[in-house]
Amino acid sequence: MDHCPPPMPSAEAFELALSLLGQDGISLEQAEQAMLEAGVEYGPMRRLLVWLPEAFGLALVGHMEGVALPRTFAARDADAQEHTFAFDCEPLFASAVRRALQVYHEGPRAQFKAVAQRSSTMDAVNTALFAEVDLRGATLSGPQLLDIPAETYLRGTDTTQVG
Repeated sequence: MDHCPPPMPSAEAFELALSLLGQDGISLEQAEQAMLEAGVEYGPMRRLLVWLPEAFGLALVGHMEGVALPRTFAARDADAQEHTFAFDCEPLFASAVRRALQVYHEGPRAQFKAVAQRSSTMDAVNTALFAEVDLRGATLSGPQLLDIPAETYLRGTDTTQVG
């Protein structure tokens, strides 16, 4: 199967997701509900709520000395087969990383922290650091998407389903 990127979510949906994720008091479920109520379709909404935190987390880890960043991510298809994709298969990722680096360097820092701490990558790094693991020389593995099916990237259509 060909790898074909899904369409980029709208700029308005991107900004709404970033605003919601950047607030400490907003749960993921509340962010999801607010985006659905604003008319954002389920598939793009899930991609935004997954990829913004991952991009922010990777932007932060990228500032750590000696840690190699991943170049791929994984997702499972309807038959539970795992597929690996380069980050450029998700157009949202590059935009999210650019925004993450902008917010990291220019602020607001509270928003950066709120979004990055939702990342599974940051969770793994924090767990390792808490266990006093030296990460210098480590290579991180990319995110394993649980809520976004591989078909999203295999066909180039956003087939994210509820559940």
